[in-house]
Amino acid sequence: MKVSAAWINSYLQPGDLSADQMEQVLTFVGLPIESIEALPARATGGGGTGGGATTADARLDVEVTSNRGDCLCHVGLAREIAAATGRRFVPPAAKAALPAGDRAGAEATLRNEVPEACPLFTLRLIRGVKVGPSPAWLAEALTAAGARPINNVVDATNFVLLEMGQPSHAFDLAKVAKGQDGRPGIIVRTAKAGEKMTLLDGRTITLAGFETVVADESGPVSLAGVMGGEGTSVTAGTTEVLVEVATWDPVAVRSAARKHGIRTDSSYRYERTVPAASMAPAADRLADLIVQIAGGTVVPGMLTAGKPVAPATQISLRPGRCRAVIGANFSDEQMRGALTAQGFAVAGSGESLTVTVPAHRPDVRLEIDLIEEVARTVGYDRIPLHGRVSVSVRPAQTTERAVTELSRVLTGAGFYETVTFSFTSAKAAKPFLPVGSGLRLTGVSEERRGSENICRPSVLAGLLECRRANQDAKVHAPGGVRLFEMAGVFADKPGANGPGASGPGPSTAERAVLALLADAPTAPGLSAHERRQAAFALAKGTLVTAAETLLGGGRLTVRPGPTPHAGFEAAATAQVLVDGAVIGHVGLVSAEVQRLFDLEWAQVEGEAAGLSLANIESTRFVTTYRGKPLAAGKKSVTLRMVFRHPERTLRDDEVNAEVERLVARLKTVLKAEIRTA
Repeated sequence: MKVSAAWINSYLQPGDLSADQMEQVLTFVGLPIESIEALPARATGGGGTGGGATTADARLDVEVTSNRGDCLCHVGLAREIAAATGRRFVPPAAKAALPAGDRAGAEATLRNEVPEACPLFTLRLIRGVKVGPSPAWLAEALTAAGARPINNVVDATNFVLLEMGQPSHAFDLAKVAKGQDGRPGIIVRTAKAGEKMTLLDGRTITLAGFETVVADESGPVSLAGVMGGEGTSVTAGTTEVLVEVATWDPVAVRSAARKHGIRTDSSYRYERTVPAASMAPAADRLADLIVQIAGGTVVPGMLTAGKPVAPATQISLRPGRCRAVIGANFSDEQMRGALTAQGFAVAGSGESLTVTVPAHRPDVRLEIDLIEEVARTVGYDRIPLHGRVSVSVRPAQTTERAVTELSRVLTGAGFYETVTFSFTSAKAAKPFLPVGSGLRLTGVSEERRGSENICRPSVLAGLLECRRANQDAKVHAPGGVRLFEMAGVFADKPGANGPGASGPGPSTAERAVLALLADAPTAPGLSAHERRQAAFALAKGTLVTAAETLLGGGRLTVRPGPTPHAGFEAAATAQVLVDGAVIGHVGLVSAEVQRLFDLEWAQVEGEAAGLSLANIESTRFVTTYRGKPLAAGKKSVTLRMVFRHPERTLRDDEVNAEVERLVARLKTVLKAEIRTA
């Protein structure tokens, strides 16, 4: 992010830091400077609004981490510098009180249909503005920060964005369509699929139907949080403006920006959270600034729509814990002073302090966050270096010990642990969506992941892919290949108002699961029914052993139950319970899913074993072939069958008869045929 050193200094007393000094201070508090560029001297003054002396300037490119949205502005950086250097921080504010009342509501309307996507939306009406070039101090300030001046009203919105980190937008009131009551009206809603809108940069986009938009009765006038529309833009002929100051859900803004390939200063900040609680000072500042530089009168009152602003977060801080974590004997007063300088309110004393988090710091949620604030504000260089580091060894967490023990048990049962990819294709994922749950597949854009753009709803999809890789590599193991993995799975919960309706969109659920995949036994002499029983016995025995190791005996049971998804055979599924609560399912992979993952050979081998062919010693998969001269959708599977008699040499007719039995069975069950070309 590019900022002006002179602009930052305007919020400090004394405001006399050079660019090099700012670099040193900001780097030490975790905001490193990537470059410094000297700029011509310019006029600056109180709060960056002109009227002061001419001073030298420099442009700093600051690296800001994604959790510090409050530092994506000059005020945020000035606050950091003031806290670290002991200077007085002088935040900007409206020079005059704005008129109170409710007349604005009588002259325009506002409706927010999506408070989950737009927690708070406000409008102020200013009449009698005169749009023209900005004063020199404003144009020079924007230029110093790398922005391009446009006109005084638009420049005021950009100035407040760069100053306070609050994006905003100005609509030409005369271009906003009127509702049935004759008043111009703004509607915050979900876009309708196929709606078109021309943006300020001249591009016309077609909306997909999930985006949040600001609209009037004629259609969308702004892609919420990203870019305004050309149809209601402020131009030289504008005399009345509706000034929007709002906040948006970061995910909603990010999704819309990526969908349409747009990146703006506004979307960049909204994606990193602009708190609703910090909007009011910026809204007042903007309205006051527009009147100062473009004239006009603010109509009394402000239109507001959204959810109530959440109360400030309060966190308990234990000074003793703070000292132990940092490894420095900072006093309670040093902690109090550091937090107060960052805008936190600190109350109490003794073993626990009550800290109220300011609106501009939504990233601070835990005691450890406060400890970090103390360490970096007092100064990392104030933490003493010790010649010896004391280490206190503690047992591993219960959860980590459980994972380790579970891995040990499964490995002992002949399973190999896998680490499979969390993305798969929609075709491979769909069979594993829970039946009747209303959940939907979680995906990302095809531009980013191609055809495998679905977050797996089950780890079994990855295990089956892994099993196919073992098949293609001709891997064999005593008792069959056995795989397991502990990993996360994903699914989208539908929005509260349902697909296609206005209101909050889907939310993604993630949970950690254990998945196992094992070949069913194919020993000679086993019938198909016996193979199924043996497969369940293997799975049940493995799970019982694991449960006894982790929980103690007698707590895990397996009982017949409905299939959780289409990936299992409906008649071959059971529920796994611990202390009577269902924790999972075990089942035979359905024939459809085996075909989907090209694992029919397993069924071929199974049919061979189920026939109890005379004198058969082994049946093994060799390879799979696709391509000409085979028809599309067909493949050739090669098996190696070994026949042996313990006392004599077998004759051709004895072996051929058994092979013909298998071929006849496969023709019936799998519609197979002997390949002749």
